Amino acid sequence: MASSFYSLFLRFLAFRVKDSSLVLFALSVGSLLTAYVAETFFGVLPCELCVYQRVPYALVAFLSVAVFSVAVCGRVRAARLLLLLCALAFFVNAGIAVFHSGVELHWWQGTDGCAVNPLVMQDLKDPSAVREALMAAPVVRCDDINFTFLGFTMANWNILASLAFCAFALFAAWRLRVTPRSNA
Repeated sequence: MASSFYSLFLRFLAFRVKDSSLVLFALSVGSLLTAYVAETFFGVLPCELCVYQRVPYALVAFLSVAVFSVAVCGRVRAARLLLLLCALAFFVNAGIAVFHSGVELHWWQGTDGCAVNPLVMQDLKDPSAVREALMAAPVVRCDDINFTFLGFTMANWNILASLAFCAFALFAAWRLRVTPRSNA
């Protein structure tokens, strides 16, 4: 069993940059799809901080396509820089998730928009339309925990996922530094 784990680990180390970019793309899109499924099919409505946590995943999805493109062209330096930007985006996302977890635990106060659904405020010219939309829309507060899995909230899971994805992106950039020619 140890030898099979070791061979699997060696296979992991043999990833090329193109493979790493595809993995980062799959992780980002998969995370966004998970949020969409939780919202659409399970009724887990997002608060403002939840929406903010989706932005780095979308950014990394686009960056990973760019990593793949520059890796195909053999531009090692550009691929390394883009991988480091992916890692930075995941690290920032972990920070947003830590802030969100602190708001959920009432360690500190959330942002001003945490008490109002930001998707409702579309037409500010007509006050009656805004009032009707606010009355009809569910208020999703950032400090209310509306879903847990194994005792962790979605923000808690996002901390773990973002740090793991950040480590993967950093490892891919480091691996590119170690073997630049055979990695493209």
